[in-house]
Amino acid sequence: MKKIIVLMSTYNGKKYLQTQIESILNQDGVNIDFCLKLLIRDDKSTDGTLEMISRYPTVEVLNNDDSNLGVKRSFFEILSKAEKADLYFFSDQDDIWPKNKVQRFLQHYENKNIDEKIPIGLFSDLWISDAMGRSTEVKMSDKYDWKSKADYKFFAWNYRVTGAAFAINFAAKKISDSIPLEWQSQINMHDSFIALLISVVGDLVQIDEPLLYYRQHGNNLVGASNKSKSLKYRVKNLFTIAEAMLNDNMKVYQWLISNQEKYNILLIKYKYFENIYAMKNATNIVTRYKIWKSIKKDITLFKIRVAIFRELMFVGKNTMAKEKQ
Repeated sequence: MKKIIVLMSTYNGKKYLQTQIESILNQDGVNIDFCLKLLIRDDKSTDGTLEMISRYPTVEVLNNDDSNLGVKRSFFEILSKAEKADLYFFSDQDDIWPKNKVQRFLQHYENKNIDEKIPIGLFSDLWISDAMGRSTEVKMSDKYDWKSKADYKFFAWNYRVTGAAFAINFAAKKISDSIPLEWQSQINMHDSFIALLISVVGDLVQIDEPLLYYRQHGNNLVGASNKSKSLKYRVKNLFTIAEAMLNDNMKVYQWLISNQEKYNILLIKYKYFENIYAMKNATNIVTRYKIWKSIKKDITLFKIRVAIFRELMFVGKNTMAKEKQ
């Protein structure tokens, strides 16, 4: 029987938590096709979240030092403490799982029929839902172009993997465990960074089927969320995203250097991230521009391309000039 571990980090999530926990525990095929453990780490909630969780005796709460780590470090902590399993699912505290989610992921995973030593990640499409958890009949793929090829070059400059619709195997867990502790708060998000590393040394499987009701409420909005913000805010946010992408790609290169003996890394992939690292650190703007020309086609969103060009040609250049003074 396959072993499934669901990882959830909670923080003041009492309002929607009951529905989410029950949608996970009541999956089709549980205790027949697979055994399932829900492992939760609470990030110092103050709204009665832990009391809510205690109503479910089969849910395991990770013992911690009662500290608030933030969502990224909290998920890394849960994953590092999880025992060996066939698949590890990431879960938000406020979404809803369709009853066939685990079964469909397992089917796609087993269809790969590959060596268990190869890091595998699987991610699905998702229904965008209202605050009540009802589907709006709009999929994430409807809002963002999912037709383009998604390889390591794509994931270096685009976000497609939503953590709440993401699962990894044990070999991929080992990748997460190898990420230095000090990086965990520096990377953009835990899910996108793990997915990027898997795309380089393993395989990412895209499931073109919505297998999550992605609840929208408060600040948890998709697509139109920034339209109500000022132009100044949106531009600043765009530059922040560009900087985060460059930072993550540079850390991928550093990780590849440290782990190249553990994985069969294709030279072309290694060189790709080496070029990004060289481009960001080059003091000669001509060198930067030459490398930029070779990678800009991989940045499919024009606004992101402009923001990264600005970061490389102007902001980064000014930063290096100040460091020399």
